[in-house]
Amino acid sequence: MEILKWLAAIAIAFVVGKLISKLRLPAILGWLITGIAVGPYAFGLISQELVDASWYETLIHVLECVVGIMIGTELVFGKIKSYGKALILTTLTQSLGTFALVTLVFGVVFWFTEVPIYLAFIFGGIALATAPAPALSIVNEFKTKG
Repeated sequence: MEILKWLAAIAIAFVVGKLISKLRLPAILGWLITGIAVGPYAFGLISQELVDASWYETLIHVLECVVGIMIGTELVFGKIKSYGKALILTTLTQSLGTFALVTLVFGVVFWFTEVPIYLAFIFGGIALATAPAPALSIVNEFKTKG
């Protein structure tokens, strides 16, 4: 039964992504909104038991690898040289800026709530790792040149 709910969530995300695309917004935005809505903390279509299942965690790791490969295939060194300053500026602002902002915000919150500060750096690292994915998805979907 949980697998059917999971497949339904994927179908819903696909449809919402298409609807969001009709508004000239990136489909990934619809996928993210759907993930938040159907997850265990909102409408609960996807239960916490499913999220904690070992097969589900394995599947998520496989899908993360697939996304990493997709992003990696977009990284062609000949193109990198032609982008020049724009690439460096984007990398600094998007990646390092994301890390700095997330780390700072969580650091301040954790300081006041007496949570260990080193966790802010961990959250900043997570944000750093995920920062390029939405931008790459938008570039691919709208067929822009960078």
